[in-house]
Amino acid sequence: MKNKVFRKVFGVFAVIIVIVLIYLFLPGQYKMPLKETFQSITMSWSEDVVKTLKNATVPNNSLTFGAMMSRYDGSAWTIGEKIVDDIGNGSMTVYADCYKVTVAMEHEFNDDNNMNFTRAHVRLTFDVTRENGEITKATLRTVKVGESEYDRDSFYYQAALDALCK
Repeated sequence: MKNKVFRKVFGVFAVIIVIVLIYLFLPGQYKMPLKETFQSITMSWSEDVVKTLKNATVPNNSLTFGAMMSRYDGSAWTIGEKIVDDIGNGSMTVYADCYKVTVAMEHEFNDDNNMNFTRAHVRLTFDVTRENGEITKATLRTVKVGESEYDRDSFYYQAALDALCK
């Protein structure tokens, strides 16, 4: 009897380890949509936060962030660092990722030489504050294209957003 119970417990434990290992080795374009789904199940308030950010308009463009990101493969909205209570009130960082994106941006100093990124990973980083179930502050902090990260003070911050909206 002990042997059968031990084998079943060991089998369940082995299956869980295999699933975790497969998840760890997945590329981001598959891992992030899974993480988004998992977060929507475990954090009921996350869908409200993501929906609000998706409906926000991209600066100096007519598209929303959701429409812009849905154009690209593997787009996913995940919540990273967070200091929140059980119902999601507090501050958090929200990431919008997409993969295999081709981006051509104007060069800041040389109009004849564009900056081209092919099959790049794009990440938008938002700082969000939520109180009483409502978002009180949502700011796009950085835009990362490939290995280059641009903040609000950079010329390429708006150039990257414009290129992603085209």
